[in-house]
Amino acid sequence: MVDYKNLEKQIQTLTKEENHYLPTLSNAVSLLMHALPGVNWIGVYLADDKGLFLGPFQGKPCLPRLPAGKGVCGVAMKKNDSVYVPNVHDHADYVSHDPTTDSEFVIPLRFNKKVIGVFIIDSPIINRFSVSDRDDLRRFVLAVERSADFSDLLKEDTVAPAAVTPPLKSHSMPFELWLYAIKGLAQTYEMVEPIYSQLSEQEKKALRDEYEKTD
Repeated sequence: MVDYKNLEKQIQTLTKEENHYLPTLSNAVSLLMHALPGVNWIGVYLADDKGLFLGPFQGKPCLPRLPAGKGVCGVAMKKNDSVYVPNVHDHADYVSHDPTTDSEFVIPLRFNKKVIGVFIIDSPIINRFSVSDRDDLRRFVLAVERSADFSDLLKEDTVAPAAVTPPLKSHSMPFELWLYAIKGLAQTYEMVEPIYSQLSEQEKKALRDEYEKTD
């Protein structure tokens, strides 16, 4: 079993003396590559005015550039949300990083509310990543975002602004809290919990009822 919390702690430790994005992303990719079973390519593509260019990665050599909006990475950039493809052979616009890849998970990489690239995890196993895997990988990438300094990449004319997206629904989050977070366009559980805790029981019940109608 992968200890994601330990991986997050390692990223935080590795960035205490140097948090430039290149060594941070290089270490993040290496940590995942050595920790995750059943993966064959892990890496990062970073955004500029031409699309996406290859950043730190581990695996077979691949395309140095991806056109803007193409492939699973383009979808993740456009949606500002992670995209999971359980079988890449069923994805019409899939761009291969490794011909042995069967499934792929792509997570947007953000800094100062801007999408600055994507984090990619490939596997030679169809439907390799469970819901739990994807939740943990999102949290790991969030730890990378919080630890690294991407300021060198922030050019107003080259990096697209990130739209605010609702938080990830998880089994540990009460249904009505998840709904409240979405209604408030909050990014994380931590952002909305203090507000939610101040609601009356009647307000909580109203949110719960609304959730049950829309779920």
